[in-house]
Amino acid sequence: MLNTVIMKYSETEISKPLFRLINKIIFLEKRNIFEYKGVKLFPSEIHILLYIENGKSTNATHMSNKLGISKSAVSQTISRLEKKRVIVKDKDPYKKNELVISFTSFGQKAFGRYKKEQGLNQMHFDRYLNKLSDNDRGVIYNFLNEMEIMIDQLR
Repeated sequence: MLNTVIMKYSETEISKPLFRLINKIIFLEKRNIFEYKGVKLFPSEIHILLYIENGKSTNATHMSNKLGISKSAVSQTISRLEKKRVIVKDKDPYKKNELVISFTSFGQKAFGRYKKEQGLNQMHFDRYLNKLSDNDRGVIYNFLNEMEIMIDQLR
């Protein structure tokens, strides 16, 4: 069990480091280029691949709304991924304006390697969280969910 000191912090004392952390994550994300067998995958491409992997709708309008980017950016990113032989896209014969996007064999391997590396990074967070009490983990979990809701409402 960690020795923690209960201190009272004002909203500003909490929000300042939170926004500092958010900015650091944004800048880190922009520099985070994943490379597999000479093919570079940029953060915008990884975001689309994560969205596709989770089985979400491949309607460009829906994707752009959910990801907070333009339809043009979605289309351009999907085209780049197709040129890199990471995905293949076809029109859905049953749904107008929908695409059927799937990973190529190369794309599965590249994305699998990306996910493996992310899993290693997540282990560091998991080790820290494992040291916390159930109550502290619950507070963090609820806080993160509320932050996600707030950010979704900003779009």
